[in-house]
Amino acid sequence: MAEYPVRTYGDLESYNRAVRLDPANGEYWWMRGRFRHFDPASIDLKDAIADYEHALELNPRLGTAWLDLADAYERNGQGKKAEAAIQNALCVHTYSPSARWQAGNFYLLRGNLLKMYECFKMAGEYDPEKLRSALQLVWKVDPDRSRIETQLIPQNLPSCLIYLNFLVERDELDLAKGAWERCIQMPIPERFQYTASHVFPLIDHMLSGNRVKEAFQVWQQALQKGKERLIDNRAIYDPRESSGLPGRDVINLVWNGSYEKEMLNGGFDWRYYEIPEVELQTDQSAHHDGSKSLRLDFAPNNIGYSHLYQIVPIPASGMYRLEYYAKTEALTSDQRPYFAIYAYPENAPPLLQTEMLPASSSWEKYTAEFNIKPGTDAVLLKLLRDVSTKLGNQIQGSLWLDQISIRAQMQGMVSTEDTRKP
Repeated sequence: MAEYPVRTYGDLESYNRAVRLDPANGEYWWMRGRFRHFDPASIDLKDAIADYEHALELNPRLGTAWLDLADAYERNGQGKKAEAAIQNALCVHTYSPSARWQAGNFYLLRGNLLKMYECFKMAGEYDPEKLRSALQLVWKVDPDRSRIETQLIPQNLPSCLIYLNFLVERDELDLAKGAWERCIQMPIPERFQYTASHVFPLIDHMLSGNRVKEAFQVWQQALQKGKERLIDNRAIYDPRESSGLPGRDVINLVWNGSYEKEMLNGGFDWRYYEIPEVELQTDQSAHHDGSKSLRLDFAPNNIGYSHLYQIVPIPASGMYRLEYYAKTEALTSDQRPYFAIYAYPENAPPLLQTEMLPASSSWEKYTAEFNIKPGTDAVLLKLLRDVSTKLGNQIQGSLWLDQISIRAQMQGMVSTEDTRKP
């Protein structure tokens, strides 16, 4: 029942000498008991129990000694005495995660789930690692998932986020969605650094299951819960409602297309992988719109690049236009960057593949149109560079991107909801 392996030091005679020199020191009796309890070469539970009991007569405030005594009692088959020792430990260290953890394990072994939950919950409230460990144990022994949530999870945002991602790891997405809905209602503790990235695992698992609309709803809620309270209204937008209305711009479906916000690297924002061959950073010294652009510097290498992309929600089928501004400087090789758009999450040829960017140019505007078939809820917008098979195949140089947009072309738009009606 002990929480961790206990190291022993010295030898029995050293502890005997300490007890003889200061017999009123309860800690010396406790240390000798621990040596007899845990030293592999000289385990003696009977004498260990005697030492613990004497130590606690001298000093009943030795909380960990009560836990050691409980463990020794249990190993010696004295269950009732073990439980009494645990209760004494909890009286001394009421809020100790270690004490609560050991008590929880004791009650788990005896099938007392009510007491187990009580102890594990308090341990988890003060030590997040204890909560993670308790979830691993309880998930195996209690099939009542609702009881796990109500009796084990402390009612605070950090604990509920731990539970949320525990559920996501097991692909329990319906339970995870319910856990997230409870997270939304909880205040952010003063010292807790909440970011939308806490919910990215849930979003990714929903996307992998083609639950795009649910994933986007979670993304919206995650943004609004942050301190900046960002609003992303792309999914509630219907392009058909904007047609012919003065002062109504067709909304840009690309999030953070001018890189003015911090790239969150997840959810429905830009995602990227940092690699040594390409340095990626926002650049305030060169921009076409706003105050920033995205700069990519290629080190000499014949790399196939696909490390910058965004999952873009699509509200309706029909024609769309990709538009972006780019600036290049001394890009080399016959294979230079370009954009491609794919239906998401289908594994199919691209809906659109743009021309490669020129080797060097000032800011230029590029446009291309593509068609979205009914039933598509999202597309994948990706910057690519193909491996070259020619001599002089290494790419180097710089690329700037800015003001990237995907907008509906108003004629012939059909809501994705309409396409699902019988």
